[in-house]
Amino acid sequence: MTDNYDFIIVGGGTAGLLLATRLATALPNKSVLVLETGSAHPDTSYLCQYDKFQPAPHLDHGYLTEPQPFLNNRKIPYVRGKGLGGSSNVNFMCYVYGSKGDYNLWADLVGDESWGWENGTQRRFKEIENYSIDVPEDRKKYVNPLPENHGQSGPLRISVGWENGIAKIFEAAIKHGMPPNTDSNSGNPVGVGVMPQTTHGSYRTTSESTYSENPPSNLKLVTSAKVAKVLFEHKTAIGVQTVDGRKFIADNEIILAAGTFDTPKILLLSGIGPGEELAPHGIDVVHDLPGVGKNMMDHVLVFLAATYTSGIFALDRDTFASNPTAVQAAREQWAKDGTGPLGVHNSCILGGWLKLPSMYSTEEYQNLDPLWKRYIALDPVPNYEIILGGPALPPGYVPPEGTSMMSPGVVGLNLQSRGELKLKSADANDNPSIDPKYLSHPYDRRLMVEVVREGMEFLESKKLGATFTSYQIAPKSRSEEDINDFIKDNLSPLSHAHGTVKMGKADDPRACIDTNFRVYGVEKLRVVDLSVCPVSPSNHPQSTAYLVAQTAFEKIMHEYGGKA
Repeated sequence: MTDNYDFIIVGGGTAGLLLATRLATALPNKSVLVLETGSAHPDTSYLCQYDKFQPAPHLDHGYLTEPQPFLNNRKIPYVRGKGLGGSSNVNFMCYVYGSKGDYNLWADLVGDESWGWENGTQRRFKEIENYSIDVPEDRKKYVNPLPENHGQSGPLRISVGWENGIAKIFEAAIKHGMPPNTDSNSGNPVGVGVMPQTTHGSYRTTSESTYSENPPSNLKLVTSAKVAKVLFEHKTAIGVQTVDGRKFIADNEIILAAGTFDTPKILLLSGIGPGEELAPHGIDVVHDLPGVGKNMMDHVLVFLAATYTSGIFALDRDTFASNPTAVQAAREQWAKDGTGPLGVHNSCILGGWLKLPSMYSTEEYQNLDPLWKRYIALDPVPNYEIILGGPALPPGYVPPEGTSMMSPGVVGLNLQSRGELKLKSADANDNPSIDPKYLSHPYDRRLMVEVVREGMEFLESKKLGATFTSYQIAPKSRSEEDINDFIKDNLSPLSHAHGTVKMGKADDPRACIDTNFRVYGVEKLRVVDLSVCPVSPSNHPQSTAYLVAQTAFEKIMHEYGGKA
């Protein structure tokens, strides 16, 4: 049995649902089908803001990396959202654009000025969002999103949270010397500020809650439909087949939006990728495209935790979390009407997007390609992030009365290691081999040592207004040897993988798609998700996933004559 549709979109995640809904709305005479591996979500408790730091196995593909040589050969769990909404269901909800420098470099690398900040990217961000810019006057010294930087009529709800106690952490960061940034989505994120989030009231906003609650009549969403491969006639994509044998035919186009891991996996299973990797699995080569599954980029994270003699850094959420009776009562209230403490606690994260000038004199930086050296040194491009007000660590630890703690995460940005994804077999039910190759590049190893040092220097600073007592999580000392040992045991991904089906110019040997998202070497097949990124954005890339989908929509409309 086969079903025919004009457009078939494989993947109902962050990018896929935006694109599907916009296409179906703009082209009412065209039918649009979305095929999603995961299920719909009758239980919507995952939309609770308070639980955003908690694992959600039913919403996660549950991937595992290959052993990482620079991390004591650890196999590392990797979160990838599953089901309608994709990773917008399971992330920390942060919605930071990144730097204008990221998108200007993107434009240069792919030869398309429409990716530049001033030439379309900022406008598209504004069109996506409905940004709540109303901030009480007494908080504007901490967060003050300017109307000219934000959209207020788009569908995706964005807001900035606030919690009692967060101001003291913000002020400590400023005292230490971090510059304040009251609007991190201006195109220059450098500084410390309150991170915008995909929230509305006490609820997480996702691509599902935003784009598929009232789908147009010509849009069909099919869940529990895992796609095994794209079907071809010669080099023209004509349809897809699911693992259970169902076939769906596309009269116009097939668009892969299955994510950074599953999109290249589907391409490889379909015969598009490095020919020498396909032959051992008995897969016929439709088009030899060497870059498929290569160029994987990510952000990596190390948590630290320290205690202080005063309760200055205590957050109301800490006391709340240690009271099971209060938590249970709050859960009952939230389930009843969506109000109460669960909509306040864990609603605010501070992000310090910072430069690290000391890196520029290191041998590891000096040995970089000139293009990357120029980019990394640009004023609005941060070198690392420090996350403040994130999850309390170690899990379950409650500081003694009258004391407090901070447990920041330090994040490496613009990393130079490039990982890869390969097939383990020709069976679509098998997970792919995921090898991020973390810290395989000398620059990344040097950067992470230095940012851990920066994090320790901040936590021990005498300018914070509280006296440092001890570490709960940290290296034994600030020596290079101790920091490296600590990193090997504790570094983890931020689950921000991107770049495995890279956009690029036709003469780039690793490019897989053109700037209109069309796969090189075949017809009627596009890719629209974070796998297309040719650069690693200085952000939490949920926003970039939405941007990719919005950009693809506009380019497709230009071809089909609809109104974008």
